[in-house]
Amino acid sequence: MAAVLALLDGDRERGANLPQSVAVEAAAVLGVDGIYAALGTGPTGPVLAWGPETVSAKLEELQFTLGHGPGIDAAAGAPVLVPDLAAETARWPMFVPAATGLGVRAVFALPLRIGAIGVGALLAHRAVPGPLVDGALTDAFALAGAITLLLAHRQFTWTDRADDAPQPGWAPVATYRVEVHQATGMISAQLGVSLAEALVRLRAHAYADGRPISQVAADVVARRLRFDDHNR
Repeated sequence: MAAVLALLDGDRERGANLPQSVAVEAAAVLGVDGIYAALGTGPTGPVLAWGPETVSAKLEELQFTLGHGPGIDAAAGAPVLVPDLAAETARWPMFVPAATGLGVRAVFALPLRIGAIGVGALLAHRAVPGPLVDGALTDAFALAGAITLLLAHRQFTWTDRADDAPQPGWAPVATYRVEVHQATGMISAQLGVSLAEALVRLRAHAYADGRPISQVAADVVARRLRFDDHNR
């Protein structure tokens, strides 16, 4: 983990692109199959900012669609350590079956914090049940701290860029999933409900259709779908 942290710190100092292999190496050190970091603590939950390996990206998208899950809970301020995901069905009734369908059996989510301010979550996942062992939890907290500093630095870097295209392995948090927010506003106007209720309606529609919320939002923004026509 010391080598991983050195790479992260060097990238922050140089402003260089972070190879996706660093996420792979960090996961190997922690004894997990994948890892990602997401920023945001508002009602929409955190959004993916680093480490979009296939299963990790699907896990993050799943929580964004459902509005609940370990990453969202961790972003609210406390670590969420789940060595056996199957035992948490009552806690996350929609997330657990969908996550286990992706082959995920254990998740470990830590808050990303700058002082007392929560800014997101770091989530590691594994296909085999069981706790983090041999100091891996300590390493995970150290990684969360380093990732927090790096993501904060990246956000300022994107703000100063004329081109907001994402760097390899990264997503520009300020513009990520802007269609979801646009669609929420349109649904609010169509149904005469609050933005919070409009987001719930959007999430429910996505879940019922078995599609990511970003796809449903794109249909709303493109006016292929109106919620007042569908009474949703």
